[in-house]
Amino acid sequence: VYHEFAHKLDGTDHEMNGVPLLENSEQVEEWSRVMSMEFENLTHNVQQGHKTFLDPYGATNSAEFFAVATESFFEEPVDMKEGHPELYQLLQGYFKQDPASWFE
Repeated sequence: VYHEFAHKLDGTDHEMNGVPLLENSEQVEEWSRVMSMEFENLTHNVQQGHKTFLDPYGATNSAEFFAVATESFFEEPVDMKEGHPELYQLLQGYFKQDPASWFE
């Protein structure tokens, strides 16, 4: 459900590119920086055959990366917050939720 929900959010700007509608240019800049870095890391690790926290399917393209990251943000928030703190913080700001706190 989270995965498909992320695709719906991604398409709100009529493009499936892993970038939903964002609030301002600062958020766009931070989104680009963090998501690009995390996507490149995932892609590299998948190509090297390394085990990854994020589902390897996220290395398919940026739209799938956003969907996979959204899944992990809601389903494994504590692990994401510990292992991918910048990605967690970015999604926390976007969704205006802190799912890791639900497990404290």
